[in-house]
Amino acid sequence: MKGTFTLRRIFPQLKDADLLTIQNTASIMKVRKSQNLFIAGDSPRAIYAVANGCIKIIREGLEGETVITRIVRPGQILGLREVIGEFKYSRTAVALKDSEVFSIDSHSVSSMVQNYPSISIQFMKIFCHELARMEVRIESDLYHSAKSRVSSVIYELHTLFADTPAEDNKIVFTPPLNRKDIAELADVTPETVSRVIADLRASQIIETHGAAFHIQDINALLIEAEDH
Repeated sequence: MKGTFTLRRIFPQLKDADLLTIQNTASIMKVRKSQNLFIAGDSPRAIYAVANGCIKIIREGLEGETVITRIVRPGQILGLREVIGEFKYSRTAVALKDSEVFSIDSHSVSSMVQNYPSISIQFMKIFCHELARMEVRIESDLYHSAKSRVSSVIYELHTLFADTPAEDNKIVFTPPLNRKDIAELADVTPETVSRVIADLRASQIIETHGAAFHIQDINALLIEAEDH
């Protein structure tokens, strides 16, 4: 069954019986582009596992401005911290493109944690991976150059939004993000993003046409993303 197959991508270490337990409590939601999945300040209703598409997590400032803090991609979960910790969502989740997510209501999550040790351990591992991801982000801000961080964001966006390479083997994509969004994800200024993109163009690693990116050398972009 398609649902079980997709859940196995999210919970790869669970046995079939445990996957069926989750599937029997989960529902599939279609989230249209720009639609909110949840809003900061809401009480946690469920955890959400992205089956396809992607979701951006945004923080809202006191004056109404928003900052993108994370992009959640297929196979990843959001809302687990709030449901397990029993506190309100601290961020707003918005679909960057048409997406499908598995929704597992908070009562079912609590029941599974109490009654299914293997599922509980899997949730703990997911939570640990999230902590590790946050540590990597902090270390990246501390030790990686601005060029590396911007290149890393562009590389990640290509994995989410690029179609198959064109006949000339160029990878072309137009992410639903502007330079300010990319700057927020890379934790740099928009001016720095423009400067890095100019450097990547000069090195013939990418081309840009408006909001569209044409990646000419994906391996070179990955090297820039991993460079300290």
